[in-house]
Amino acid sequence: MFLMEKVVFGLLSTFVPIKKELLLFGTGFRNFSDNPKFLFLHFQNNEHYQPVWISPDRNEVKLLREKGYRCSYRWSLSTLWLVVRARIYFISHNVKDIYPVVPRRGIVINLWHGTPIKKIGFDSLKEQVWIKNMIQSGRELPYSRWNYFVVASSNTSFIFEGAMQLQTSKIKHLGQPRTEYISSYMKDIEFKKAKGSELQLPLPIDECTTILYTPTFRNNDTTTLRIKESLIAINKALENKGDTIILFKPHPLDKSTFDDSFFSSLKYIVNVPSKDTQDLLCISDVLITDYSSIFFDYMITGRPIIAYIFDKEEYVLDNGGLYFSFEELGSKVANSEEELINYIGQAKELRGEYDASKFNLSESCKRIESFISDL
Repeated sequence: MFLMEKVVFGLLSTFVPIKKELLLFGTGFRNFSDNPKFLFLHFQNNEHYQPVWISPDRNEVKLLREKGYRCSYRWSLSTLWLVVRARIYFISHNVKDIYPVVPRRGIVINLWHGTPIKKIGFDSLKEQVWIKNMIQSGRELPYSRWNYFVVASSNTSFIFEGAMQLQTSKIKHLGQPRTEYISSYMKDIEFKKAKGSELQLPLPIDECTTILYTPTFRNNDTTTLRIKESLIAINKALENKGDTIILFKPHPLDKSTFDDSFFSSLKYIVNVPSKDTQDLLCISDVLITDYSSIFFDYMITGRPIIAYIFDKEEYVLDNGGLYFSFEELGSKVANSEEELINYIGQAKELRGEYDASKFNLSESCKRIESFISDL
């Protein structure tokens, strides 16, 4: 990688001019998703730029091209040429979202993938081990290659200044493109009905209370078992209500653990591992989550949030702490299965008790477009 960055890209950059309108997009989630996706879609309507999605999946490349989008397979010669000529690279994790390395003359803008609650980077006990190994081996930390880092609001800058040791001048308060989608569709009844029909729910979505449950990844068999036990208990409690549905979206790394066979006997809990997260946030009346950044995205709706944190003490000990307390954020807090079921039973009476705009700026895509036009 060092050879390609210093020699190959260095040589090509000497002779090949930058194509100023060329913008490349990619994500560490390895599919068409998250903040880069929604900013990419925004730029489809701007004739002054040429947005191209870089994908590691040939089938995805084909599907996106059929929809009329510019998309290039990551490991093709054409992508190498695009990487050499591009002016700006939009990513969600690191430059590998697009290519193993990118030319130094290009501008890397990290849109990131949500506002964290748990400690990350230099603040995380787990990630400190990885950081130490990177430094000792003489490798460059990915943080140093980012020219700019986009955050959801000024109230979250402190996290990334410390966790990634980013200079204040690199951090830009421009919002998250993925939350604009929620703002656009969260009150659209026809949108909700259409998405609900796709899910094949046991009840019409406009005639029931829809609760989205999205636990974060634990990598802990004991904790995973607790979640499964809770789902079984919740389903039993809902049998007496008959007007509430739980949409369960596991973390991508937990898809095989929470497979369809587990949900076959749970009438009121629907497994939706592959459904678009933003769609699910739009159509849900209540969110149940824990240490996930989805917490902040859902605040835009103003709807109630339940933090199911039965393992808080253990989780905090393993990760080194949290940036916010759930009480401070304004969610309902369930420390046990019994408390969670009680809140679910009161779902229609719950209210979102937080400042919906504190952690999310509006019109993020326009803000980012204006920012790069001034570069």
